[in-house]
Amino acid sequence: MGLGRWWRRGDRERQRADEMRAHLDLYVEELMARGRARTDAEREARLAFGNPRAKLEEIHQMTRMPIVDPFIRDLRYAVRVLRRTPVFTATAVVTLALVIGACTAVFSLADAILIRPLPYPDPDRLGSILAGSQSPQGVLTQQSQDGATWEFLRDRATTVDVALSAGGFGRNVNLVIDNAASSVRQARVSAGYFRVLGIQPLVGREFTTDEDRPGGPAVAVLGHRLWQRVFHGDRGAIGQSILLRGESYEVVGIMPETFRSSGEEDVWTPARPSRSGEGGGANYSLVARVRPGHTWTDGANELGRLGQSMFAERGLPKGVTRELSLVPMKEQVMSGVREPIQMLAAAVAVVLLIACVNIAALLLSRAGTRTKEIATRMAIGSGRAAVVRQLMAESLVLSVAGGALGLLIGQAGLESLKALGTDTFQEWGRVTLDARAVAATLGLSVLTSFLFGLAPALQASAFDITAALSDGGSRNSAGRSRPMLRRLLVVSEVALGVVLLVAAGLLIRTFVGLRSLDPGFDPSQLTTARVSLQDARYKQSVRINQLFEESLAALERTPGIESAAVSLELPYMRLLNSGFTFADEAPDPSYWPMANFMYVTPRFFDVLRMSVRHGRAFTAEDRRGAPLVAVVNETFLRSWAKGVNPVGRRIGRGETAREIVGVVNDVQVSNSGIQFPGRASAPIMASPLVFIPAAQTNDGFFQMSHTWFSPVWTVRSTQAINVTQALPRAINSVDPLLPVSDVRSMTAVQAAAISQQRLLMTLVVVLAVAAVLLAAIGIHGLIAHSVAERRREFGIRLALGATAGQTVRQVAFGGIALSIAGAVIGGALSVLSVGLVRSFLWGVGEHDPATYIGVALLLLGIATVASVIPALRILRLDPAETLRN
Repeated sequence: MGLGRWWRRGDRERQRADEMRAHLDLYVEELMARGRARTDAEREARLAFGNPRAKLEEIHQMTRMPIVDPFIRDLRYAVRVLRRTPVFTATAVVTLALVIGACTAVFSLADAILIRPLPYPDPDRLGSILAGSQSPQGVLTQQSQDGATWEFLRDRATTVDVALSAGGFGRNVNLVIDNAASSVRQARVSAGYFRVLGIQPLVGREFTTDEDRPGGPAVAVLGHRLWQRVFHGDRGAIGQSILLRGESYEVVGIMPETFRSSGEEDVWTPARPSRSGEGGGANYSLVARVRPGHTWTDGANELGRLGQSMFAERGLPKGVTRELSLVPMKEQVMSGVREPIQMLAAAVAVVLLIACVNIAALLLSRAGTRTKEIATRMAIGSGRAAVVRQLMAESLVLSVAGGALGLLIGQAGLESLKALGTDTFQEWGRVTLDARAVAATLGLSVLTSFLFGLAPALQASAFDITAALSDGGSRNSAGRSRPMLRRLLVVSEVALGVVLLVAAGLLIRTFVGLRSLDPGFDPSQLTTARVSLQDARYKQSVRINQLFEESLAALERTPGIESAAVSLELPYMRLLNSGFTFADEAPDPSYWPMANFMYVTPRFFDVLRMSVRHGRAFTAEDRRGAPLVAVVNETFLRSWAKGVNPVGRRIGRGETAREIVGVVNDVQVSNSGIQFPGRASAPIMASPLVFIPAAQTNDGFFQMSHTWFSPVWTVRSTQAINVTQALPRAINSVDPLLPVSDVRSMTAVQAAAISQQRLLMTLVVVLAVAAVLLAAIGIHGLIAHSVAERRREFGIRLALGATAGQTVRQVAFGGIALSIAGAVIGGALSVLSVGLVRSFLWGVGEHDPATYIGVALLLLGIATVASVIPALRILRLDPAETLRN
């Protein structure tokens, strides 16, 4: 009978019983009205109508659910049984809560960032346009495009709607409200950008094509948060003006509160793209939406055809091919955060498996003490299936209790992950523990009950009932194969623990290697502050250098400040990269050297205490009107000067050529993705650097570089002064409308450069330590159970002349041997799984022998301790007392 038919039949029977009871009550009242006693009236009514109570009981029995009711009884019994063993129950529940909580936190990250679609309408129709090139040097794919590509696709694409975001996306800029300066995040986008994303402004409109052209009207669209802060949610803000980047912008739109973009922007302004200047290089990102009536394949094919036509018109060097492709926007947006979350998810899953194996071993040990109980139940008629169901109910109670507590731990763990990782992965800050995470936790709880409960339940119910009920039966028949199963579980724990330990060891070695790189300067007592000069008042080099000189003079007059300098960005940061040529070499189209460029004020090298290897550093004489000069670093010398001292050579052409007057030591900078000869890619590295005097920097270079980068003031001070206050005060004494941001020490800058490696290392190490502790507990439990189970055997052996030391060594060696077997298996698994951390390694091979050997020795030491401690209980055995008992 189907469930629906069964339920409807029960409803009909209950309705008939209710009607019968109502008729019975009316008949009793009628008989009593005729003068009969209630007892006689009720007796006569039952004879006439039957017994409603019996009928209701019959209906109740008929409508019982044959699966649910026994299961509810099993759950009640499971709760009573687990309450009688509080230590075991608490251990299992807390272990499960910790690992399920960790899984919940990581699932929340994965669900919010990787699984859920982008927060735009029809996100599966949104894509990013990439340009790929293939040459004898290899294959290169880049997201950034130039202005010519943008115009070509904007005017010719018919199956996709294309929009643009410009360089400097999400950069801090200056906002002045009521003569108070603050720093806000700005994005520059093309007309139609919000249309392509599918999000319309809450109030007002987005940009028009007339506004999105060079020299067009200055307009802005505000983010909801900035709108609330500046205009207090007043819809009348449309049409009003704000002073942004030193220029008046008219507010034309307000975005909804729910709108999210990758850079957490506060304000959007027109990109005004072009083919020259910024648009002359690959500085634009293009997004596309497949138009209604067309498919993704239509859009991808059209972009492929347009790319072939466009690159054919431009002409390509021999042996080089280029193409355009359309990839899902989510894939492109998530490319930087997918691998860390996947690695964390894999690590947490390993710990979950180890915890399940550990609890399964505990259940097996516990089942040995319940042999007579289970045998008695089976002897009086309970089948094996009922026993397995009962034991699985106990596992389910443990897992659900662990899951409920795991939700609380998961919330705390998620907040901890956000606190640790938001500075490194901005997307983490928006993640919350929602209903999907709760549902996943519930499902995981049920899954874990099967993972750790099924095998022990089947094993615990497989024995000879007669032998189990006989004297000593609990000892002789408590599952002869259980010791082997427990050993296999311990080997599994150790093997999985080795996988995490190897991953943690490789990440530790990577972090230590990066941390030990020579910075190339003295970072102690250095404080930095950043100021955005994307400001209409600072378009001329004369005005910019005046700001530098006056603010530095004010800083050097401050007691406690030894020296100060300004530079375009800092060591450990990503720097401006550009191609160059040597004036004494003929141009070669197939050979285009690249270097990072920084402008600096004269005392920069003194402030950082960098060493001059050849020639000289800058002086105050290297000013506007003087011969153009440059200083390079040692990596430039090795990479592009072929190891020959380049002092005296000139880089550039014509009037802009600069003479190299000095060579300084290397400093570490963030990897910009440029490949340099003889240099392996790394998170931080010494790359070719060209320093130029700020006083000799022209207007065009300032405007171009300040689009993506900000100048940084760096001071060296004594410990007695509060530089975090003195530095902004000195800058604002020159220009009070310049907001100073990101004031921090140079050591903090260093730490931020490798924050991703530190974060992932910390998380994986914590999980690896948890895995090893669980494995050690498993080994300890196995040996302790073996000592307790073989107590009589050891007593006999000691009575017959065996020494306690020999017995202890033999028992402990069993745990050590299992650990060695687990380590070997785990090493093989590590070789197969280390690919999950490959992209986070630097300076160490993924099959580094030292790491594998170190993990093996560490695990051997832990296993020895975990095996010897319980084995020492043998020393407390009294052979005579053991034999008597």
